[in-house]
Amino acid sequence: MHFHTHYVMNLHRPASRLEIVNIVLDALALFFLVFFGLGYAAAIPMKSGEPWMLGVTALLLFFAAFPCTVISQLQGRRREWLRCGGFPVQGRVVQVTHHRFVSYGNQRHPWTVLCEYSYEGQTYTARSTYLWDKPTGQTARVFLDQQRPAQAWVDPKSLM
Repeated sequence: MHFHTHYVMNLHRPASRLEIVNIVLDALALFFLVFFGLGYAAAIPMKSGEPWMLGVTALLLFFAAFPCTVISQLQGRRREWLRCGGFPVQGRVVQVTHHRFVSYGNQRHPWTVLCEYSYEGQTYTARSTYLWDKPTGQTARVFLDQQRPAQAWVDPKSLM
């Protein structure tokens, strides 16, 4: 089995809100894990509680992040499969949404687009992943699963 970098989250430009939540939970868990280790190694005095409580908190945060990681990986694999093996069709941008309440690091307020496409006489819609640069195109390349045409991925490069 080949490991593709597309399966791994892009820490600079997350593709969805779930990936942002996953990154935050992992960072918090790592933070608590470091202080758990320092609590025992350097015997840092704590006003209330014991250092092992930091370890338990880190473990709980890792357990909370695990389902997010699995789902993000599955979504990334699905996007990659559609990108490589999906049937390309031309889509039309019908809605552009600017997510003003979402930001990540120095990346501010991503966009998503809703594209409408037709396949075998039926019309379907697909929403893009987060776009960290403003989309400018009115058409997009959409890759769909021919067995399930409602399953599709919008190519973000075709929107710029």
